Amino acid sequence: MNPIERLTDLFEKFPGIGPRQARRFVQFLLSENPGFRGDLSEAIKHLGIETAQCTSCMRWYAKGSQQNGLCSICGNPSRDKSMLFIVEKDADIDNVEHSGFRGLYFVLGGTIPLASEEPERHIRLRELLKRVEADAAKLQLNELILGLSATTEGDHTRLIIQEKLLPISEGLNFKITSLGRGLSTGSELEYADPDTIASALSSRQ
Repeated sequence: MNPIERLTDLFEKFPGIGPRQARRFVQFLLSENPGFRGDLSEAIKHLGIETAQCTSCMRWYAKGSQQNGLCSICGNPSRDKSMLFIVEKDADIDNVEHSGFRGLYFVLGGTIPLASEEPERHIRLRELLKRVEADAAKLQLNELILGLSATTEGDHTRLIIQEKLLPISEGLNFKITSLGRGLSTGSELEYADPDTIASALSSRQ
């Protein structure tokens, strides 16, 4: 395979990128000077070296002064440890932060397809259950907020998680809530504006 086709195929693996957009990316890179392509190549190479995955919330963060494998949010002692916000992907956290939420997070890593009979293959379900049990056992958890997208797969994932968490919540005495009607049907949390998220948070139930 020639380098143009190979890079096009790689760009097509990006979320929401089709063949036409992938080819446009490649043509753009070809039109740029070698220095730009070199900078991009170096940035991609260092992405895996200079980032780490938080051992608590599972989001990726830039390595810095954080210790014990925690990101800046999980390692911040001023955060409200009694509230745990469950999101699908890292990008959702950035949006929720702008809404004023000051609890903690857990990143599922995706949603569960409707036809799947193995939820663990698509989301970090085992890791979530372990995190919730540990936090609740230490009497740190009062509320778990399911902040999933208002899509068919988001709703399906929410129901499965609720089913798995309900026995734990009843035994360890914390409530499970979902975002309210601030989010319109079909919308993803990543693209919602902060005011909409704040409204959905205030009307959660």
